[in-house]
Amino acid sequence: MTEAEFADLVDCNWPYHDIPQSRALIATAVGISPNAAFVALSELCHLPASAAAEPATLLALVDFWLSEFDHPAAPMTAECAISIIERKQLSVPVILAKMDYVSGYPGLLAALSILYFSCDDVDDLAHARFNEIRAAWEKLA
Repeated sequence: MTEAEFADLVDCNWPYHDIPQSRALIATAVGISPNAAFVALSELCHLPASAAAEPATLLALVDFWLSEFDHPAAPMTAECAISIIERKQLSVPVILAKMDYVSGYPGLLAALSILYFSCDDVDDLAHARFNEIRAAWEKLA
């Protein structure tokens, strides 16, 4: 399965109430690519309006994700995902620094997205940084 196929499979279609299937999807994502692994994390913290899941279940799945995925940006991105699940916003300066760190890993668009959505970007500073980083990555491709 490709990264794009995985993203299409889980987009607004994560089995939040099926823990074994959720764990299998996380393992599949980790086996595909780092960005696919972050796509899985994104699905855990960005529930579609049609889905409902207990925060405790989501937090347990984030912990499982962390245990399965070894990447330098994983812990800080998981922290941001947890803040989204808990409906707590991180400060924009903190997120900008995290975005700068992730910029060193071209192609991790899903991780960058999680970071962006974990802050209250009323002045569009994180949005601008997101676009700058994405454009720089596109030049590398």
